[in-house]
Amino acid sequence: MIGKLLSRETTSITGAALLLGAASLASRILGVLRERLLVGRFGVGPELDAYYAAFQVPNMVYNLLVLGTLSVAFIPVFTALWQKREQDAWRFADGVLTATALVMGVLALGVACFAPPLTDAFLPGFAPATRVMTAELTRILALSVFLFSLSNVFGSVLNARKRFLAVAAAPVVYNAAIIAGLLAGKDVRGVAWFVVAGAALHLCVQAAAAVMTGWRVRPSFTFSGAAFRDFLKLFVPRIWGVDISQVSVFVGTAIGSMLASGSVALFNLATNIAVVPVAVFGYPFAIAAFPTLTESLASKNREAFVRAFGAAGRQIVFFLLPIGFLTIVLRAHIIRLIIGTRELSWSDTRLAAAALALFALTLFLQGLAPLFSRAFYAMKNTWIPVLVSGAAVAVNLTLAWGFPGFLAADGPVVDALVRLLRLEDIADLRMLALPLAFSAAAAVHVTALAVVLRLRFGSFGGRRLALSAVKVLAASLLAAVAAYGGLQAAEIFAQTRTYLGLLAQFLVAAGLGGAVYMLAALAFKTEEAELFLSAAHKRVMRITRPLGVGEGERL
Repeated sequence: MIGKLLSRETTSITGAALLLGAASLASRILGVLRERLLVGRFGVGPELDAYYAAFQVPNMVYNLLVLGTLSVAFIPVFTALWQKREQDAWRFADGVLTATALVMGVLALGVACFAPPLTDAFLPGFAPATRVMTAELTRILALSVFLFSLSNVFGSVLNARKRFLAVAAAPVVYNAAIIAGLLAGKDVRGVAWFVVAGAALHLCVQAAAAVMTGWRVRPSFTFSGAAFRDFLKLFVPRIWGVDISQVSVFVGTAIGSMLASGSVALFNLATNIAVVPVAVFGYPFAIAAFPTLTESLASKNREAFVRAFGAAGRQIVFFLLPIGFLTIVLRAHIIRLIIGTRELSWSDTRLAAAALALFALTLFLQGLAPLFSRAFYAMKNTWIPVLVSGAAVAVNLTLAWGFPGFLAADGPVVDALVRLLRLEDIADLRMLALPLAFSAAAAVHVTALAVVLRLRFGSFGGRRLALSAVKVLAASLLAAVAAYGGLQAAEIFAQTRTYLGLLAQFLVAAGLGGAVYMLAALAFKTEEAELFLSAAHKRVMRITRPLGVGEGERL
């Protein structure tokens, strides 16, 4: 029963995106709880710095070779084979799984063996004891990278077959395992082993569902067929197109090691909170649209491609643009509610809130980036996203290296930033260079992808997307004003020195902002608002409809 449920097909893009988004939200809620428990357990200091830093080298290997790389090369080839002959598709999947196990097994072993020198080179600013701890944790986490890599192959098969439930459920069990380790009172090394356990559960969930779709997994060492060559043609260029958000965290952690103690932890905490909306509303629509984009071009149906791309893009903007504005207004409340434990000082809280606001400036662009990239992948063109990503990474690296010195000096721009973010008595602002550089690079990244897509493909519904974005922007500005007014009004009755009082003030402001946004979006005749309300109404009616004659017996 559970296996059939996990392997059930989801045919519509919106339905798949909602499923992935809901599960991603559940996973991110657990992730938020995980962050709070980490801060409460270890504080913002050397241990938490070491914990976050230990993920970076294993994650970079995984991000380069697997995450966002393997699936975008695998799905077009697998889909083309499936349309001709199913057995050829399964043999191709066997070969990719075997190759992944061999390559990632060797690399994970290499990371574990060379963890100390890698840590010394990557984190020059850490104290010797912190570097030793980071190396120990890196060795443990290298095993999780191997498990995640295998899981990604199974997940790619599920995505290609439009079986999204297991893909959505796997991150939930992963975060639940880490939380179990924290609740068990484990030290930082024990928590790292629970990360490995979570990765194993992640693999088991997706592997079981993939087998239920008909895949009889067999080792295959045939890597010379035409399908595998097509896969490599898509895969190899994509290696160099690593997501700029992943590079941002890697670079930010390295530079943060040379700043004040706790900078690495604060940067990673703010990053993990900022990615929640993108994970819930950005990636799910891009992932759900990708099979349809691929199938549309495979059947030479340009109109279907434009419809699918435009619908996904407008939905991403509809959700993420207002969330970005509301995040800026409510940044301090978000930080205090999520990670505001006794171990987090008021100065650290304000720095983290400011970093979150800088990330939020480009939330909708961060959400659009994976969709634009997948449009090129569906065209079997990986070089353009690689080159554009490379340019954006160069922007990010340059600004992340140069901005700390700029923020350390006095000047009108820095003074204005301090006033806007209310950081007047914070002495060291250099950590803010990292999210600021990331937002600038995100803007360059998506703008360049949109321009090149227009030049290479022709019209992709960009004018309609821009018109929708203007309406959403106007509604979002009104929502931000309403949320700020809600904060001031709620302060009259809410005691913000208590968690419940702070939560009440946040809910009033966020609720008022959300209501004003929906009303304004409807007043501006935003199509996505009407579709959202229609879908919500249908879902409510389905849940609340009365039982017909005889239905009670079947229940």
